[in-house]
Amino acid sequence: MLQIEDLSVVIHRPGRQVAALSNVSFAVAPGEVVGLVGESGGGKSMVARAIVGMLPSGSHATGRVGFDGDDVLRMDVAALARHRGRGAAMCFQNPRGALSPTRTVGRQLIDRLVTHREMSRDRARESAKELFAAVGIRNPARRLEAYPHELSGGMAQRVMISLATGCAPGLLIADEPTTGLDVTLTREILRQFRHAADTDGRGVLLISHDLASIAEVCDRVVVLYAGTVVESGPATQVLRRPAHPYTRALLRSVPDVGGGRVVPTAGGMPLLTAAPRACPFAPRCAHATATCRETCPETKTLSNGWSLACFHPQEAPLFDTADSRGVPGDESVGGPADSRGVPGDENVGGAAGSRGVPGDLNVGGAVPSAGAGGAAAGRVVLRVEDAHVVYRSRFSSGGHHALRGVSLELKAGETLGVVGESGCGKSTLAKLIMGLVDPSEGSVEVAGRNVRKLSRAERTRAQMVFQDPIGSLSPRRTVADSIAEPLRAAKVSSADRDKRVEAALGRMELDRSMLTRLPHELSGGQAQRIGIARALVGRPDLIVFDEPTSALDVTVQAQILDVIAGVAADAGHGSVFISHDLATVRGFADRVVVLYLGRVVEEGPVDEVFDNPRHPYTRALLGSAPRLGENRAAEVELVKDLDEADAAAGCALAARCPFVTDTCRSQEQILQPYGESRAACWRVPELPALIGKSAS
Repeated sequence: MLQIEDLSVVIHRPGRQVAALSNVSFAVAPGEVVGLVGESGGGKSMVARAIVGMLPSGSHATGRVGFDGDDVLRMDVAALARHRGRGAAMCFQNPRGALSPTRTVGRQLIDRLVTHREMSRDRARESAKELFAAVGIRNPARRLEAYPHELSGGMAQRVMISLATGCAPGLLIADEPTTGLDVTLTREILRQFRHAADTDGRGVLLISHDLASIAEVCDRVVVLYAGTVVESGPATQVLRRPAHPYTRALLRSVPDVGGGRVVPTAGGMPLLTAAPRACPFAPRCAHATATCRETCPETKTLSNGWSLACFHPQEAPLFDTADSRGVPGDESVGGPADSRGVPGDENVGGAAGSRGVPGDLNVGGAVPSAGAGGAAAGRVVLRVEDAHVVYRSRFSSGGHHALRGVSLELKAGETLGVVGESGCGKSTLAKLIMGLVDPSEGSVEVAGRNVRKLSRAERTRAQMVFQDPIGSLSPRRTVADSIAEPLRAAKVSSADRDKRVEAALGRMELDRSMLTRLPHELSGGQAQRIGIARALVGRPDLIVFDEPTSALDVTVQAQILDVIAGVAADAGHGSVFISHDLATVRGFADRVVVLYLGRVVEEGPVDEVFDNPRHPYTRALLGSAPRLGENRAAEVELVKDLDEADAAAGCALAARCPFVTDTCRSQEQILQPYGESRAACWRVPELPALIGKSAS
């Protein structure tokens, strides 16, 4: 169906040019799911744009993009219009951004069917209902009348899949379709693409940096680095016994929900102006030799459609039975000892010695006393008691009950993980802790003081690291001004501010030259390091990390998680880590709270909750979490989507739980102790037998 041969794309801009792709070759057959993986900037989206004939202006493409015998690069306008409807269709990363906000999703789909399939509007409406039902949208007639802003992220992505498949294309291209989605929605969306291949016989090209997720649905995987294919082959071969050092680096950077070690890779993606004359990964590779730095390796076929472009292929399995994260001491990832600060490294900008004194996580001096803004180890820095948050409606007496009776406590030196699906109340909890929303009932205290009574200077005792690193920085302020913001609020002297800002920057392993930069001059990894430096510089009692790595690709994410782990280990403050990515929480949280529709349904030590979950919802989340190196069926699968749930009476999970009884529907569940953890489910003792019975 799709046959790409020696595709090269050079983009010309005033005064410079970028070699976006260099001699890329691979194929996608009908009924096959192919994963296209790699870091941001590797050329994945450029391949997708070439397939649908939407290369950016100023680009020059050579080679061939064959589709059913025709070359997309040489199609005229009319042929391209037909190709984009019936040949190849795209599902975009941000579904709400790709949908028109002024028209209902039903009208957008119906118009597409009328235009491209030449249906009557009545027939198109019936077909639209069928398409919605096929991707798991319940009550499709009602959903046709919804606007994009009324849909959850998962529902909007399902609508996007319907729009893409509505014209019955032969090839479905999904560009980062699960970025920002929680584990249960990610699992469902990826199932839709597998279904499109298995049932409809479509070819599917999945573009992603989420290797753990796509590993479960792909037949083959193509690995891109700096616009070149470095390894490709069967998914089980490439993702379990990778031969290229870069593939191994990617996989070792993926957080593991089983608690395995994450190995960050130093350096960053190079920006090439011409096709590489040497191995582009050589500056970051521990196995690079003079040959690698002087000659570009040719692609060689190993076996069974498995090919590799490397002078030093690795043979040891990355995953084994003893350690699912790989062979201890595997030095195929991470780069040589001097790889820090190599030219083009956009994620680590300082010299080896810029980190500062080891263990000095309060940046700028010894751990201060509690009265000076620090927190002695073991002191309670956060206490939330029976907190409720209701977002009132402007137009009626009702409202949305976002948090319901949440209670938790955090001590200095502790890290508390907060997990759950999108819409369960995680971000509302973060706002409540930071004093950005007031509780309708209950109280919130930071370092023994009620948040509602803190002065502007005292509010700096709690700091937040945000999900969108660049968006969290003022576009008009330099890095130095942004980091110093909490110090200005606390009325720290100018001289002391400068010293502490430089110390915070050094703690993040960034060079002083960064101080004069503006946010648009930063990479995503650099911007998030600046955000963490800003949170640390005021020596707070509490730091809240709200999805701090969800917008970053896998290798940059591993680097930032390494930084956060060091920050969270500081005994001078407590940390709250909020995420829908269970694997990142497992990596360094001490305790974990599982939220569902504003309620705490399970809490306890992180190892206890992850290794021996009690509540059906926790079991469903962990069962949906992807794991590299193993495929396993979920013990508990929820029967409905989150936005179909009703928490009005009884157990909040009753509408979705496969083990629900009349007791669950009528009686609200409260947290009960089970071992070292607590869970809000009266059927916990029966669950192992129930799960075994349903499996049989």
